[in-house]
Amino acid sequence: MIVSLAALVATLAFCADRIHNGDFFLQLLGGRFVSLHGFASQDPFPTISQGHTWLNQQWLSELSFYWVARAIGFTGLAVAYAALLAFPLLLLLWSCRSKGPVMLVIGAAFYLPVVLSIAHPRAAGFTVLAFSTLVILMTAALRGRFPPTAGIRAQLWWILIPLLFALWANLHGGFVAGLLLVAAVTTGSLLDRRRGLQGALDPVAIAAIAGSGLLAVLTITIATPLGTQIWSYIFSFRNAGIAVVSSEWRSSLHSPAATLYLGAAALLVAWLWSRTPAPRRFTPLLIAGAFIAFGALALRNLVYVGPGIVMLIACSAPDRVPGRGRRKSALAAVVAGLAALLWVTAAEPPRNAPPLGSALVSYAIAHPPRAGLIATYAGTGSYILWRSPHTPVVLNGWLEHFSAAQLRGTYGILDARLRDPMPSVRRLGIGAVIAVRPRAIRSLREHGFVTRFADRNGAYLVKRALGSRPGRRNGTMRATTGQAPARGQHVEASRQPAHDVAVARPPGQ
Repeated sequence: MIVSLAALVATLAFCADRIHNGDFFLQLLGGRFVSLHGFASQDPFPTISQGHTWLNQQWLSELSFYWVARAIGFTGLAVAYAALLAFPLLLLLWSCRSKGPVMLVIGAAFYLPVVLSIAHPRAAGFTVLAFSTLVILMTAALRGRFPPTAGIRAQLWWILIPLLFALWANLHGGFVAGLLLVAAVTTGSLLDRRRGLQGALDPVAIAAIAGSGLLAVLTITIATPLGTQIWSYIFSFRNAGIAVVSSEWRSSLHSPAATLYLGAAALLVAWLWSRTPAPRRFTPLLIAGAFIAFGALALRNLVYVGPGIVMLIACSAPDRVPGRGRRKSALAAVVAGLAALLWVTAAEPPRNAPPLGSALVSYAIAHPPRAGLIATYAGTGSYILWRSPHTPVVLNGWLEHFSAAQLRGTYGILDARLRDPMPSVRRLGIGAVIAVRPRAIRSLREHGFVTRFADRNGAYLVKRALGSRPGRRNGTMRATTGQAPARGQHVEASRQPAHDVAVARPPGQ
């Protein structure tokens, strides 16, 4: 049944991954650069942040995505990523396999929705795996199956936890959630020990868990190319401008679906707590409550709630007699088989999100402004730099590397939030804009921009009297006349460097 549920999640994750968005191309862009040039401390891309400090914390995940894409293509990467999202569930459910099929289905049900929110390949997928692995280790310690007190198991504990965090810190910034889990386990265990509950961890085990957390902090600091700057990277997400650009950093309570999910999780926690025989241990409740509260802080934190719920099930739900629930297991296997059939017969490879890969973006790549940068949404900027690394854009997807004023100014122009966009245009050095909103297009025309290309995806506008340079530069075709093309006219995409050809333009793109 466990394998069936994991296979079902893998299938649904692949089916949900229908588009290649800006985050997808951002991962490939960073991975290509690291593969060719190694780790860099200064931003190498032609954005408004070029030459400034580049805290590329998730370089290893970018490199992994790039290598997989080069080896098996974009569709192969989508399949591999779906497996990456499903594998943690396999591990989590195996840790509570004695709890019965109903609890297994409940655990999978809480794991699935938030995993689908990161169905498109991104570094957060590695965080789900790392966090789930840490949940399993902590669950084993709380259940007395992996006591970090003596012998070979103690030595493994002291090795595994720091190694896990060392790897995690090079993949994604979600290791902060892992430190929170260690702190919650330590605090809850101390409280249960003080209450004198039977089965509470002994002081040596509690000290070992707390010590492993402190050692993890040290390991994180020295095990990444960023060194102590990794903490500056974490604090960079306090940038208030990011919430203007991305909804992921807004409170989950602003989303009805996320609020319903958190409410259901809270009800499940209360139900399991009420069914636990007295005297009840406080640790599982504290852990579940901490991650429900953590999930409420921001939408991107919801991915930790599912593994936290599974941990609660493993520590609090009663064991079931083996051999029961065969019908439910068979039903799960049938559903997983039908889902796999749907995957094979109906699911198509992911396509580029609009306007990525469109004639509009291709024209902008082929005809950059004579002076200044191209203002566009961060995801489109990432795609443009993937297609043509020398095309100047205002922003790419590394939002934390731009100031709040730069983010607000760029999106104020793109979303027509500014009555007069020209002060921001001058401050940001904008020479052209890829605008998709009719209001933004009208506003830019009223303030001296000229439409060079337009189709159903939007318009490419250039500042008046700033046409395109003739000839070629950096392998990119430039317009040779100042005449605006016909509406919707097809323009040949820029030629790509030789090292891009293998994965930058798969069949059908």
